[in-house]
Amino acid sequence: MLASARVLVVEDDVALAQTEVELLREGLPGVEIVAVNDGLRAWEILSADGADVVLSDVALPGIDALELLKRIRGDHNLSSTAVILVTGVISPEKLFSLLENGADDCLVKPIRGEELVARVRAALTRVGRQRQLAARARELEEKYARASEFLSWVSHEIRTPLSALMSAAHVLKRYGRQKPEEVERFAELIHREGQRLTRLINNLLDLAKIEAGEVEWHVQEVSLCELLQRVQEVFQALCADRSLHLQLVPCPEAILKVDADKLSQVLTNLISNAIKHSPEGGTVRIACDRSGGHVQIAVEDQGPGVPAGMEEVIFQRFRQLDLTDEKGGTGLGLAISREIVTRSGGRIWVERSSLGGARFVIELPCETPGLA
Repeated sequence: MLASARVLVVEDDVALAQTEVELLREGLPGVEIVAVNDGLRAWEILSADGADVVLSDVALPGIDALELLKRIRGDHNLSSTAVILVTGVISPEKLFSLLENGADDCLVKPIRGEELVARVRAALTRVGRQRQLAARARELEEKYARASEFLSWVSHEIRTPLSALMSAAHVLKRYGRQKPEEVERFAELIHREGQRLTRLINNLLDLAKIEAGEVEWHVQEVSLCELLQRVQEVFQALCADRSLHLQLVPCPEAILKVDADKLSQVLTNLISNAIKHSPEGGTVRIACDRSGGHVQIAVEDQGPGVPAGMEEVIFQRFRQLDLTDEKGGTGLGLAISREIVTRSGGRIWVERSSLGGARFVIELPCETPGLA
C-alpha cells in the first residue's frame, strides 16, 4: 500500500458518509480521508489536490458518478487514481457503462465494514504498484534516450580522430620514403589525435563507472593547501610554454574528507580548461575561501567565458560550447567533475570572473585543523 495516501469519499447521505469515513480511518491508519457530498465539489478537490482512491456513490448532486468518472479519466494528472463506486439498486446497463468508462471496482449497499476497508486497501495497493511501474517505465525511457544520445555522440566523436589517424597513417605508408620531411608532421598528427582518442575513451569509462556506482572511493583527510600546491606544480611547465601566469592565491588551511585523487582530477580538468581558453600571456588564478563549515575553491581565467544562459548546459553530458570544439574537448570533463563533486557532498558551478573569463567554483564541506 502507498506510504502516504489520500482517499476521497463522495456521498450525499451524511450519515453513510460519516460511517464510511470512520471505518476507513480505523481500518487504514495513516491514510488521509476526505469527505464531500457533491459531485462538483469532489471534482474541485480532485482538480486542485488529487486523490489516490475515490469512493463515490453513483447518484450524486451536482454531477453524477459517470460524469465525475469521465473527468477523472480525462485528466492526465489523475491517470493513476482508482475509482470505487458505491450503489444500491442499479441496472446492469448502468453498471456496464460505468465500468467501460474506467471504474475500478463496485460495492453494493448495504456495505460491510470489513469489505469496504479491504476493497480500498486493495485499490491503494494497485495504485502504488501502477505508479512504481510508471516510474520504472519513465526511467527506462530516459535510459533509452540517453543510450541513443550516447551512441550518436560516440559514433560522431570517435570517427573524427580515427579518420585523422587513418589518413595520416596512409600518407606515411605511401609517401613516407619519398617525402621524409613530412614524416615528423604526420607523426605529430597521429600522436595528437591518439591522445584525443585516449582522453575520450578514458572519460567515457570514468563517467560510466561513476554513474553505475562501480568506482571505489578512497576518502581520507586531505590538506587543502597541500593538494592545491601539488596540482599547481603539475601545470607550471605547461603554463610556461604558453607564457601564462598560474597564480595560486594563499588560502586558509582546511582539512577535507575527500578522495584526493578524484578531487585532483576535478581540479586538473578545470585548470586544463582555463589554460586551454586563456590568451597568450594571460593569467589563470586558483583561489579558495572559507565560510563556516565549507570551503570554496575557484579556478578563474581570462578567456571568453561562458555565455549567459549556458551555465548549466556545459555540465551536461556530451555538451560543448562552439568555442571549445576546435580545442579538442570531449564534452565529458565537466559532467564527470560535477558527478565527483556531488558525490563528495559538495556542488560546482560557473560564473563570470573578475579577470574577464570564466570562474568555476567548487564548494565542499571542511574541518578546521585541530578541532575535528
